[in-house]
Amino acid sequence: MPPVSHPFKKGALVILMNYVDHAPPHVHVKYQGDVRSYRIEIKTRTWMRSGLDSPSALKRLVEVWVEAHEAELLEQ
Repeated sequence: MPPVSHPFKKGALVILMNYVDHAPPHVHVKYQGDVRSYRIEIKTRTWMRSGLDSPSALKRLVEVWVEAHEAELLEQ
């Protein structure tokens, strides 16, 4: 799964997307080396599974980033 974003130094946050993954279109969020349940649907900005164990500031940052890059993420 190729990273589509490295917004912070030292790999603290990486946003990844597998363009041949299952529907709905979503990105995976790797935060401090942990990729557990951090997935967010692109069109609705809905966190898949809970995503509740991620810090709220991190969730908001990812939601804003996904909104800003939605068109690019949905291109194939």
